[in-house]
Amino acid sequence: MKTFVIGDIHGRYEALKECLLKAKFNFLNDKLIVLGDIVDGGYNTDKVIELLLKIPNLKFVLGNHDLWVIEHIKNGWSEDIWLGQGGANTLKCYGGRVVKEGGMYKDDVILDGSKINIPVTHQELFNRGVFYHIENDMLFVHGGFNIDKGIENTDKHELVWDRDIIKYAQKNKIPGYNKVFIGHTTTQMINNKTDPIKLNNLWMLDCGAGWNGKLCIMDINTEEYWLSKRQKKP
Repeated sequence: MKTFVIGDIHGRYEALKECLLKAKFNFLNDKLIVLGDIVDGGYNTDKVIELLLKIPNLKFVLGNHDLWVIEHIKNGWSEDIWLGQGGANTLKCYGGRVVKEGGMYKDDVILDGSKINIPVTHQELFNRGVFYHIENDMLFVHGGFNIDKGIENTDKHELVWDRDIIKYAQKNKIPGYNKVFIGHTTTQMINNKTDPIKLNNLWMLDCGAGWNGKLCIMDINTEEYWLSKRQKKP
């Protein structure tokens, strides 16, 4: 059995299929760790989830975009910026109809949600999500964590939103782990490239698939990785 980790998928179904194919991922025997943000951005979140549900050995680490969807499932809505940050594309997968496009905030994107229906099986995947995962001295988290407090005492909001860990890793090895894998912060923000970045023992695997970059999957032991084609901005 091999174990792979994949960066922020952001609704990119074709890119997900491409990465799994290139990595020769075995659905029955191999394990996949998802670093969060499977939703928003691309137009096929529903198909992404259906494909992930076919993987028996799946570990789903939650990202900030996933939390917005969970909030919508629970309360019928989410934070104001969600729709403009790709949430509209997610809800369109499930029957939502966007009346007005554009902008970063909810009042700039008007959505008719009267016919939205998220299948129970898809909701259950979000319920299975965890804020971080540790195995064999390797840490998997979407954003990062407070080095001084440790992962166990870091606030959940910080686990999905943190970027300070990158600044730390540029000068220091992250203590307590052999390797740390994160998503959330795109590699383009660091060097304007769509390849994964290694900073000491930190791997950045969000190569920008949600917008106009690529999706990255990596073997956590060999550190061999595969990239999808560059995606078109949604």
